[in-house]
Order: sequence, then C-alpha cells, then structure tokens
Amino acid sequence: MTPTVAAEILKFFEEAHIVGGAVRDAVLKKPVKDLDLAVKGGPEFSLKVRKLAHRLKASVFMLDEERQVARLTQRVTTGRGLQLDISPFQGKDLLEDLRRRDFTVNAMALPLTASFRPLPDRKTGLFKLPSVKKKDIIDPTGGLKDLKSKTIRLVSPEALTEDPLRLLRAFRFSTTLEFKIEPKTLKLIKLRSALIIKSAPERIHDELLAILASPASAARTKELYAAGLLTAILPELEAQRTCAEGYYGHGGVLKHTFAVMERMDRLFEDIGAYIPNWSRISEFFAEKDILKLAALLHDVAKPPCARMINGRLRFFGHEEHGAAVSWRIMERLRFSRDHSKLLSKIIGNHLRPGNLASNDAISDRAIFRFFRTMGEYTVPLLILSWADHSSYITLAQLRSIRSRMKETPFAIPKGGLPQDGIKKTLRFLQVLNLLFKVYISKNIKLKTLRLIDGHDVIKTLKMKSGPEVGEILEKVRLRQFEGKIKTRRQALHYLNSFKKAA
Repeated sequence: MTPTVAAEILKFFEEAHIVGGAVRDAVLKKPVKDLDLAVKGGPEFSLKVRKLAHRLKASVFMLDEERQVARLTQRVTTGRGLQLDISPFQGKDLLEDLRRRDFTVNAMALPLTASFRPLPDRKTGLFKLPSVKKKDIIDPTGGLKDLKSKTIRLVSPEALTEDPLRLLRAFRFSTTLEFKIEPKTLKLIKLRSALIIKSAPERIHDELLAILASPASAARTKELYAAGLLTAILPELEAQRTCAEGYYGHGGVLKHTFAVMERMDRLFEDIGAYIPNWSRISEFFAEKDILKLAALLHDVAKPPCARMINGRLRFFGHEEHGAAVSWRIMERLRFSRDHSKLLSKIIGNHLRPGNLASNDAISDRAIFRFFRTMGEYTVPLLILSWADHSSYITLAQLRSIRSRMKETPFAIPKGGLPQDGIKKTLRFLQVLNLLFKVYISKNIKLKTLRLIDGHDVIKTLKMKSGPEVGEILEKVRLRQFEGKIKTRRQALHYLNSFKKAA
C-alpha cells in the first residue's frame, strides 16, 4: 500500500482504522499478508468500496454479505499485492466494534493516515508495517498488556456463542503466537466446546490444519482433547481412550495416537538425522499438517475392530476399516479429493511396511511390488510408518539406536522377533530406512512411470487379453525398477524376447 493508496481510502471513508491481526503483528514486529480496515459505514458503503477498487485497480468481492466485509486485491505485475478487507464498524462506533471481537490481542486499532505505507518483506514475501507507537494504538480491552504477558484472553464470554469457531481459534492463536490461554478463557472453552460443530466445516478444516502445522502439534492436539474440542470435531476418536489400555497403558489407543504424532513432530524437527538424502524427496514432506492428520487418524478404527482371539487383543482389518472412516471424516470437513485419497490410501496400507519388515529376506522383487502398489503414496506411507513404529520405544531409546537405523537390516533370529521392544523396533526402522534409501537412490518416481501398457503387449505380441498380459507387464516393470529398462523403446524391444520364446 503506497501513500497514494492510503490517501485514496481516506477520500472515500473519512474515518478508517487498521484493526485486528495486523495491529497485533505490528506490535510484535512480525510481517503481515493482509490488512483489515474498519471504516465509518453508511448507506453508500458498497458503492464506495466499488469505486475505491476501481481507483486502486483492484478486484473486489463481498467476503461476508451479512457484515458487509469486502475484500480488495490489487492487481500487480510482480510480487504480490496487499489484500485489504474493509468493513463498516460492527456497532455504533469503533470502540463498540473492538469490544465485539474475539480476543484482546486482536481487539486493537490504529488510525489510518495518508502517509501510511507498508513495505514488502523480502524474506517472507509478506509486508512489514511502519514502526508503531503504542500511544497511537486504540486498546479498550487490554490487548497490549496481554501481548506483553503472552496471553490469549476473550474480550467477552459472549464472543464464543456469537462465533463458535473462536473456540478453535483460541488454540490456533496460542499455537502460532506461542501464547498461553488465560485460565478463565480456557474454562469457558471447555464449557462450550460442543458448540464448535455449529461452525462451517471449511472453517474448522482451516483452523485444525493451522494447529497441526505447529512443530509441537502433538502437545497442541492433546490440549484440544483436554478442552473437549478434539472429540467434538472428531467423535470417532473418543472410543480410543479406553481401548487396549492393557497394552498401551492408561489412555489406550489414544495414548498411542498422540505418541505417533509426537514422533512425527520429532522427525520433522530434524529429518536428516533419521532419513539420509531426504532433500531429494523433500516435496513429500511439504504438507506436514496433512501427514500429522494421518497420524491422528491412522488407528481410528481400532476400537470397532478390537477382538480377543486366543487370549490376545487383535485389531484385524482396522487398517481397511480406518481407510473408509478417514474418507468420511475428510469429506465431512471438506478436504480436497486428493487429500482424502492420500489419507485413506496410507491409512489403509499402514501395516504393509511392517509386514515387509517381518520377512527375514527382503528381495528386490518384494521392494518393487511395494513401490508399484503404493505409487505416489509410497513416501507418505513410509513417513507415517516411521512415526508409528518409532513410537513404541522411548525417545532416549530412539536416539540411542539412531546410527544403527541406517545399517543393513539385521537377520531375524530363528525364534523370530520379539512381540515388542527395542530390538523389534530397530529391525522395522532399518527396513524403513532401506526402503527410503532404495526409493531415493533408484529415483523411483521415474522408474515407476508407465512406459508401456496392456495394449502395447497385446499389439506387439499379437495375443489376446488375459492374465498373461499382466504377468508380462510385471516382468517389464521389474526390469525397469532394476534399471535395465529406461525408455519406452527399450521396453518395446524387451517385448520381442517374449515373441521369440513363443
């Protein structure tokens, strides 16, 4: 926003204030990506906004028809333009507007002046606001004091009933700002946690992912559970708390779920310490929030699948059932189809790497079949499996075997692996490391590309469709995996060897 932009806004609105998160972040000296402006409204508000958008060469649409929130986005040729959300005072004046907001740290205002000019921040691609003088800040609810003490405090108890999403936003702000939720505010959240389901699923989806993106997502998710919000959003998790307590201890499967999330947090904290050369597959680690959601939901179906068999608690079929349950959850919270497929695929197959690790000899053919079956979901599955298996030992034990994880998987003794313990975990993590290593070194993304299909086999060998076509394709793909076939031409040439054999 150049001085000209600020001056143009003031031509249309005699009273305009920067409000909300931008003021908070300016005090904290953090960059901002957009500005919220509260202005003196009136019957011509919408007309003024459209005229302002025209003058600023910005696109405009109504973000919230009821509260008349308009979003203006400047069209720029390079970089990104500053996004402006403009709304009339919610109430008779600015002070009433601020007292209707969610938390004190978001209920401050700064008068807009004609000389106001945020500058692009090269490090983040966002914008930096000019230095803010605290004496210029309008702060009717004590936001500055709470910023200093790093506290999230409700402006008023009614804030939660007016917009139940604030129940979740309290934890999101606590997470992203690394602030503590004030005890009275936390007590109110617990009392009203059931209201969260009145919020739009899309909004819950966004807030939940912001919390899961935290480096300490496991701790934050436990806080959501303690407040009653986690199971209000995901009631499917409630039965985990008392399921398999004899095996997992107090808290049952839910305790294990949180442990898997904690291990995933640890992995993302220092990926290179556990997965050598991971940067070559870094794109699979980009969506940390989605992978942590997979950790949260990976055993969602253990309670309904729990059965005592020969005196032992088993969960047969929980992975397939979990895939279906997770798909329904993802649909309910309006996740994209791609994310829904990702979670259901890796949850439905999360036992597969462990089954592979239970075999003493792991052949190239077995590895190839694993990669071929999982395709683009291979690395996300390995990440989930790593967190799952590493959760069965303490953090101190995990650190003690870190160097041994990178060794060739040790031979399984004649009596087999123990049912649990550090030895079994080490073997499983060594196999996972082997799978990561092979995937990276052999550039599996390229080697699992389909060079030929069944039609090519039928046409080249002049044969009818049937099981034999699939068997031939399997042999072609295995040679491709081994690096003996690299191009479509080589694959077609290899087909001729079957013609000669016939």
